Amino acid sequence: MSDAVERERLDVDILFVGAGAATLSAAIRLADLCQERGVEMPAIMIIEKAPEIGGHQLSGAVMDPIALRELMPDFMAQGFPLQYEVETERVYMLTEKSSIRLPVPPMMANHGNLVVSLSDLVKWLAEKAEERGIDIYPNFAARRPLFEGDRVVGVQVQDAGIDKDGEPKAVFEPGPEIYAQCVVFGEGTRGSCTKQVCDEFKLHGINPQAYETGIKEIWRVKPENHVPGRVIHTMGFPHDPATFGGSWLYDMKDNLVSVGFVTGLNYPNPYTDPHDNMQRFKLHPLIKGILEGGECIRYGAKTLPAGGLHSMPQLYMNGGLLVGDSAGFCNGGRLKGVHMAIKSGMMAAEALLEGIVANDFSAKTLKVYHEKFEASWAYKEHRQYRNFHSSFDFVHKMPKWLGMARLLPFMLNAVALAMITGGRGLVSVIKTEPDHKHMKKLSELDSSELAKREKVAYDNKYTFDKVTAVALAGSSHEVDQPHHLHVADTDICSTKCAEEYGNPCENFCPAAVYEMIEDDTNPGRKRLVIHHENCVHCKTCDVADPYAVITWVTPEAGGGPDYTQM
Repeated sequence: MSDAVERERLDVDILFVGAGAATLSAAIRLADLCQERGVEMPAIMIIEKAPEIGGHQLSGAVMDPIALRELMPDFMAQGFPLQYEVETERVYMLTEKSSIRLPVPPMMANHGNLVVSLSDLVKWLAEKAEERGIDIYPNFAARRPLFEGDRVVGVQVQDAGIDKDGEPKAVFEPGPEIYAQCVVFGEGTRGSCTKQVCDEFKLHGINPQAYETGIKEIWRVKPENHVPGRVIHTMGFPHDPATFGGSWLYDMKDNLVSVGFVTGLNYPNPYTDPHDNMQRFKLHPLIKGILEGGECIRYGAKTLPAGGLHSMPQLYMNGGLLVGDSAGFCNGGRLKGVHMAIKSGMMAAEALLEGIVANDFSAKTLKVYHEKFEASWAYKEHRQYRNFHSSFDFVHKMPKWLGMARLLPFMLNAVALAMITGGRGLVSVIKTEPDHKHMKKLSELDSSELAKREKVAYDNKYTFDKVTAVALAGSSHEVDQPHHLHVADTDICSTKCAEEYGNPCENFCPAAVYEMIEDDTNPGRKRLVIHHENCVHCKTCDVADPYAVITWVTPEAGGGPDYTQM
């Protein structure tokens, strides 16, 4: 129905899809370059699916300021929303009850970096873009890319006012089609348009992208537990040796603390639950002592691309560019992506200027983006950590009886040898599989792995169930709209997946979107119910489903979490 309706056509010169750090930095840099070079400013439009700028931006943001200094050398004088500068940093290896302080490895060094709220940073960048005459439109969710021949020419905006059966309601408004000479995709991880253009133009990297799910909470703690400028990272508990990940904790203004836990989605155990890992992590004495007497005020979840250089897609195509998380600009070794996003946007802007001057946005012209990347510090940094995440595959090949010693090959290759060999390690390219391919079937689990099925006890003081967490995320969607979580074959959920994997969607989703309930029409079986209104837009389901039958698409604009206080 939605493909047959008459749609308004909008034409611009440059269209940015997503209003994040990468796209906003690109727009700012492009405007500044045009002024510096005496080039007429193109008509620029930035569209964003959130109801307000910054509303869907989530990160454990201890930001390296290197890129921002290049974009705006006087950023502090321009009112940059700084929380604190990092003064003290600690790294711990955790067991269930104890903590061992470790020397801070080079990749985790944060002294002098900046603690920020990504939402506040993006709002500030948007203000700077608007000062340069750039139009930004929230509440515009891109539904699909538009193609003409061998080039991308724009996007169609999601329709508004469709009921759950796909029929137009009285308030129906067809989404316009926005055409541009060049489209810059900065949708974050697993963007629905980005996935389509990568498939259409075969842009995928040497390895598939690898992802991690970060769960973040904001706590208001007692003043005596608040230490401005403190950053803590941990590894170990509650992860088992076969699960990649770790944590962060840093202090923000007004006695707030950001605490988060990251779970790599290449885990083997289908009972692995990123939300449960986060709840268990907070009960560790080191963390519980900081949170004691405090209150959790916000919750959120997001996937981040951690595959590194070999998982990055080609950055350019006829009529389009990829920036930020959409292009894999995230350093998994440093657990940092904001500085990479800003730099990617700046390099994309330089390529766009070339296209404007030449009046040519073909891949031949836009390839200069890739060339600038290869000549930049961003490439050097990515290259240094190019085998960091993929080295964890060595752990999966080690016998389980080695316990924590299974981590030694990873540490040796990803840290020690990487430092000596400039990031190479033992192998130039460690070939990997998509994350979901690592998941084992229930029949392959031993008793210790089966025990992971049990969730932590929720006390509503330190630990919270997923429904409570969704409320803390401020997530809201119009219930009477089509599901934006497309399951290609729900019969798999009731039969094959239930038997082979125990319906891991109930575990990997951090927002209780997926629920298997008794099927009255098929005694002894369960059927899938999708609570799409709970979705926090993390995209974990799009990555972790063992059959790869779940596809996340943009819902009606304005729906989703509220991360403006994150």
